[in-house]
Amino acid sequence: MGRIKKAPQGAFLLTYVSINVIIELTNINKHMNKYNQWYKNITEQAKNRVLETYTESHHIVPRSLGGSDDPDNLVNLTAREHFICHWLLVKITVGDSRSKMIYALRMLRAEKHGQQRYHTKITSRVYESIKQEYSKIASNNSMGEKNSMWGKTHTPEAREKIRQKNLGNKLTPDQHARLVANTTGKKKPPITEAHRAKLSDNHKSKQPDFNGSLSDDTRKKIGDKIRGRKQTEEEKLVRSLANMGKKREKRLCPHCDQLVAVNGYARWHGAHCRHRINMS
Repeated sequence: MGRIKKAPQGAFLLTYVSINVIIELTNINKHMNKYNQWYKNITEQAKNRVLETYTESHHIVPRSLGGSDDPDNLVNLTAREHFICHWLLVKITVGDSRSKMIYALRMLRAEKHGQQRYHTKITSRVYESIKQEYSKIASNNSMGEKNSMWGKTHTPEAREKIRQKNLGNKLTPDQHARLVANTTGKKKPPITEAHRAKLSDNHKSKQPDFNGSLSDDTRKKIGDKIRGRKQTEEEKLVRSLANMGKKREKRLCPHCDQLVAVNGYARWHGAHCRHRINMS
């Protein structure tokens, strides 16, 4: 049998780790130097030529990294060269600068009238890597006090403007179909007691005088809304089919000892039944 190789220990372990870290950093520096050289080759070559085809202006030192709009810092690149340069900038920057370059690379895929963006397909791995890192950066930049709405609330005027803007907005058939597809088969998590208490407090704060019974004005509004309205035959059929085969839940009235359907209990029994019995 072969001899089992022991893991490095003690001072030798520190030396072993240090050497491997140095080797790894050296490899990273070699790659970054390579990408730096490629970037320099493209931008230097672009300074000494005149292109008759479509070009895009590029800042050799990006403005987000302190570059200026001076002619010496600008070169005209083809759409493909422009895309590759921004890709290389992602590879040769670190920290906050790299975050800015990832954002710039992502925006480079956006188009507007008159532009001829680079359309060569990005591999799925590269796309996934860029999107994942951009998502983390965007999330970190909007968390807590970094969020532009941190500690702020909309004024009543702003809320009214938002409300007026959304009045009458209806989902298109496609939007409705996507919404149904995204929610079909998904169950909402059960409401916790803390959530239930919060909903109750919120309801009470909006209706401080609500004692469990409707006011005369509210009853009149509800009555005026439904008075004279008749169900269509289609509505009757839909309701009939929905209730077919179902047994209505019943509730025992403590005042008349009758089992009655829950949907009619509040109207004819309970407090009403007690009042009727007391009056008789």
